[in-house]
Amino acid sequence: MRTKTGIAIGCLTLCAAALLRAQSVSVAVVDLEELIRLHPNTARDKKVLEQTLKDYKAEGEDLQRRIEALQEDFEKARKEAQDPALSDKARRVAEESAARKGEELSAASRQARDKMQLRQQMLSEQQMRMVRTTTEDIREAVGKYAAERKVLLVLPQAAVLYQDKALDITDAVMKRMNIQRPPPGAETGAEGGDTPAARPAAARPAPAPKPAASEAGAPEK
Repeated sequence: MRTKTGIAIGCLTLCAAALLRAQSVSVAVVDLEELIRLHPNTARDKKVLEQTLKDYKAEGEDLQRRIEALQEDFEKARKEAQDPALSDKARRVAEESAARKGEELSAASRQARDKMQLRQQMLSEQQMRMVRTTTEDIREAVGKYAAERKVLLVLPQAAVLYQDKALDITDAVMKRMNIQRPPPGAETGAEGGDTPAARPAAARPAPAPKPAASEAGAPEK
């Protein structure tokens, strides 16, 4: 379905461009993905996102250690409550203690899971803000270039099935924005072509601490 939709959009874009050119309307094409990939913001944003991801991972590991400590306390309390040598009164006290520890473990597991999900959402939103800022900077530069050259329509290269090379203004926009293409084979801020901001977002900040396996087996009051 997506492929058919993409083809349909491309065909419509091509037809629109052909019609506009037939009417002597100036049209241009720009490689938006390349401009984003090479934009100075992209390498900087990648470092910021990687540091944020590192911080979230450390937070997740701390939460996991706390869950493991609570799990150990619960298992110990539950084992003590099962001691056949206990009197009835001592057993009730031990079972109540184990139940409290089980509830604490369950609550801590839920809180940790919710916090890690929130961190993932925050990371994704941060990435989107960064990409939006970079895209708006490029849009402004393209708009100014188009106004100066009397270009009435600038299309993203990704949406065009065919174009005359003369329509591509990507290099002109890059020059206007003082963006330099790296030498062939050289590493860029995007590590070989990926949009930097997209890479950290694809990984989760840290795995949410797993609920205790014995959580459901906590003694009830």
